[in-house]
Amino acid sequence: MAEELRLWAISVDEFRQCFAAPPLLADRLRHIAQSIAGVAASPAPHGLLNKLGPLMRRPTDAPVIRPDQPNLNDAEALMTGRYIASDRLAASWVLVRAWLDALAIAHTIIPLAQSTIDRLEFDLARAGVSTQISIRHLWGRSLDIPLRSTGDMCVGYMDHAGTTRLAEAWAAAVPELEPGTAQLATALLEFFARFPALAEASAGGDQGSPPPDLIAWWTGR
Repeated sequence: MAEELRLWAISVDEFRQCFAAPPLLADRLRHIAQSIAGVAASPAPHGLLNKLGPLMRRPTDAPVIRPDQPNLNDAEALMTGRYIASDRLAASWVLVRAWLDALAIAHTIIPLAQSTIDRLEFDLARAGVSTQISIRHLWGRSLDIPLRSTGDMCVGYMDHAGTTRLAEAWAAAVPELEPGTAQLATALLEFFARFPALAEASAGGDQGSPPPDLIAWWTGR
């Protein structure tokens, strides 16, 4: 699995509504789930295995449900805040990612290796940036959703005000960074720079939505 950072601009409170979804939102989430749901068919039964099928614990012609492939049952479980079994965690996170892509007002994906995170944190600290606004703080606050993380991911959020403070501090530090880390910091800052305009657009919408927070999901290996 690729090491990458996914970022979404969305109010974390609005995102949490997905896990106790009112009717209109639930309809939209089901539609998204249906668009990516699927079941991989097993090979056609044949020979002795087909004859013995009824005696076996699982029929040989039963469909194979991939552990990373979401289905509508996963969507209903998530939308009603039910417990997600360990074998459905991967599929549920795939579905949550699709929901975020659809609901967020902006999102991006940035390749990001663990070693690069360490270098950026060191370089930002060397440039005088507080460790309280390091890159790991992008996902430092819990989403408080009824879905457990898996071992290869870090996911959380930074509120709108915190994202603004971080962006200002990082922008001031960029001239002091090494070329490689400056390039990464600049790529992140390009996304953060959109937040003031996104906040204005949210406030001016029909529903008067709150300013977007930053949801961050880093996937390791």
